[in-house]
Amino acid sequence: MAEIRKRRLGRTGFMATEIGLGGIPVMKLTDLDEAAALINYGIDQGINYIDTARCYADSEKKFGLVMKERRNEVFLATKTNVYDYDTAWQYLETSLSELQTDHLDLWQMHDISSSDRWDLAFSDKGAMKAAHEALDQGMIRHIGVSSHNDDMVVRCIETGEFDVILVVYNIAISSAAQAVFPVAKANDVGVAVMKPLSGGVFFRREETYVDPLDAMHFVLMNDDVTVALAGFENQRDIDQAIQASATYKPLAPEKVEEMAAKARFLGDDVCRACGYCRECPAELDIPRLMQIADENRVFPYEWPRFRREYASLDPKVDACTDCGQCEEKCPFGLNVRERIRRVHQHFSAPL
Repeated sequence: MAEIRKRRLGRTGFMATEIGLGGIPVMKLTDLDEAAALINYGIDQGINYIDTARCYADSEKKFGLVMKERRNEVFLATKTNVYDYDTAWQYLETSLSELQTDHLDLWQMHDISSSDRWDLAFSDKGAMKAAHEALDQGMIRHIGVSSHNDDMVVRCIETGEFDVILVVYNIAISSAAQAVFPVAKANDVGVAVMKPLSGGVFFRREETYVDPLDAMHFVLMNDDVTVALAGFENQRDIDQAIQASATYKPLAPEKVEEMAAKARFLGDDVCRACGYCRECPAELDIPRLMQIADENRVFPYEWPRFRREYASLDPKVDACTDCGQCEEKCPFGLNVRERIRRVHQHFSAPL
């Protein structure tokens, strides 16, 4: 078994494996036994950091199948994506029940990326009040925050309220290294990283292909990162992330520039496959539609394939009710409705 290096998670003092299990892709697994087996496998390999969220469909339930037996082997983190006191407290109780534990190591305010969410969370009847009470009652051990806004993360760190932050950091989106990490280090705040492989966007086409080990090595090169979360749908995903730790070596500057050039080719306005938009009231497959939109923009010459793929989807985009939920959920602020409408416009003609 490859040994995974460990790093100190800021002032929590916990020595976290630099590879953690992320809770988003496991939502796709319909077989609960299969999901539990994969989680057990990750822990068997030595991974000791788990991150999920109340809003990740049945992700907490799947981790709970394992936590009921192996809770003391891991640092367990989940999140609330509601920010008022009453609902956040209900979410916390549900999380504990689903995860089959009586306490969390880390309860995170999820996606505090706007002032509106900040104001509600920190109000007299906000989620932070629930977090403080949960701390006092031993239901949680630390408070954390996730965000897709560098300025908001810095604001959160400077309150002194949060022991761990969760931010995006990869070869394509690396601004946190300059804007956030030094502030976290100065305040002894642990740094967890989501999307270290940028949602797999680099692995879709030869022209933009980046070796996943190199992509993970780029993240692990930064000493300010404590743990990089690896999403998983199969054993290969877990093995690959562990291998990145076991084979780690710093990348040469020219290699980093080569990878960064590919990231610039894709641009910033690209879907990162986070899956937050997956639940659509009209039952549209929005993640796949977004992928078609991006790939058509970068590789327009493959339009026959995109047309076939769109023809296979049911329902089509004309079923959209324009509710806007997809855009509200998108942490990257993408114009989801405009993108999927363009897909329909380009590829809806009969084959």
